[in-house]
Amino acid sequence: MPNIVNKSITREYETRLGGGVDLLLVQPLGLTVQEVNVFRGMLEEAQLSLRVVKGSLVRRVLEAQGLTGVEPLFEGPSALILGQDDVEVEGAAIAAARVIEAWRKQSGNDLPTVKGGIMEGEVLDAQRATALAKLPTKAQVQSTLLGQILSPGATLSGQFVASGSRVAGAIKAHIEKLESGDS
Repeated sequence: MPNIVNKSITREYETRLGGGVDLLLVQPLGLTVQEVNVFRGMLEEAQLSLRVVKGSLVRRVLEAQGLTGVEPLFEGPSALILGQDDVEVEGAAIAAARVIEAWRKQSGNDLPTVKGGIMEGEVLDAQRATALAKLPTKAQVQSTLLGQILSPGATLSGQFVASGSRVAGAIKAHIEKLESGDS
């Protein structure tokens, strides 16, 4: 029979991880307290948070939501990097991967170890989760796509306007010529 504490923690995980889950899982071992504080500060700047979790409870919550294959991600100590409580971070897994990459460059430390991630309902292994740092965010992709969709229309409308202005200029010149009496 589950104890009261586990039930309470499970409810918190269900609330926090309900809906669209977008996060990275890391192994939070090997960093000093000072390094963790600096790392958490970098995460906070990106509106992300690091939460050390009880893996068996998070795994059950995720599996209850229909995610399969999450069990290997929770072997050993685990921490989640996800959007802060009151903030919805678009592409939180990508943002987290970028923060980890920046942290590694700044500190020269290979920790924390990325264990995997979950993005848009898909479970990612460590290699794919780490590679997210190189991907553009969803907003960047949408912006690029929108520009590519609108570009041919803008070019076509520019051609119409240019042709029309040439014809209007020729008519105006002809009218001016007729008004001046130089027929």
